[in-house]
Amino acid sequence: MIVLTHGKDAFRVVRRRTELREAFRKKYPDGTITVLDCSEHPEDVVSQIASAGAGDLFASKRLVDIREACTLSDDAQKELVAYLKMLDDESSLLFSETTAPPATKNPVLAYLKKHAGKVEVYDALKPNEAERFFEAELKKISKEISLSRDAGQFIVSAIGSDSARLASLAETLALYKGKGEIFAEDVSLFVTPDPSTRVFDALDALLADDRGRAVSILLREARSGGGVIKVFGLIAWQMRELFRVRGEYDRGNTRRDDIVRATGMKPFVAGKLLSRMGQFPLARLQSGLSLLALLDLDLKSGRIGDELALALFVEKL
Repeated sequence: MIVLTHGKDAFRVVRRRTELREAFRKKYPDGTITVLDCSEHPEDVVSQIASAGAGDLFASKRLVDIREACTLSDDAQKELVAYLKMLDDESSLLFSETTAPPATKNPVLAYLKKHAGKVEVYDALKPNEAERFFEAELKKISKEISLSRDAGQFIVSAIGSDSARLASLAETLALYKGKGEIFAEDVSLFVTPDPSTRVFDALDALLADDRGRAVSILLREARSGGGVIKVFGLIAWQMRELFRVRGEYDRGNTRRDDIVRATGMKPFVAGKLLSRMGQFPLARLQSGLSLLALLDLDLKSGRIGDELALALFVEKL
């Protein structure tokens, strides 16, 4: 039997390849596995496969683990395809591709997609798939751990579809938490939020009337992230995003998923902004942007200092 596992998500392709090898070992403890990486040894691939015994009947079972065959030259691929057509059903070959094949027609991939006994594709995870993947990784470690919706959205917002990082973080959080529900606060201990998230935290503090904490967050970001002018730019961007959500909200789109479809925002971002609509009426957003523009002008002209500019923004918003 010939198996093909391929796709843009190299981590999941490699892990699946390992699982299939382990399954072979378990089924045939005395079997033999031969690894052939075509990207490292592209010469005379057919002879190497034949010498591994893929096309013969042996007393002990054999598996040939063939990697990156799509990196071979066109002539070498055509020769390999011709050889594959001669093999019988007793042959055991595992093909895996972790690099995207060329845009032109690829003889080996085309043949395997049509004739392999099993074809598995691992493309980049979409946001909702990434969240489900993370939850599945948690469950592999402990059935007693669950993931809050905010935590799942935060993770995907911070990491995206990088399955290797998602799997690593799942293991870290599972070991840290032990059991129970994982919240966004737990995740923030191990994932550094981007600057826009910290700015939103400052706005959250403002809404809670904790102006001291808001100033502290913004000052810390200014000192470590490029200065007050950059922080003002992040605040302006965050408020413009609030404007976009405000517009959809006022048009009757009051559900997160509706706003995601209308704006293209990440679900985690749209959900957080939507949850603050009550505290950010249109008039407050307009006055906030006007205040920001005035303070930015005073700052750039030297009429006020960095820390005073931030303090005045927090005080007057």
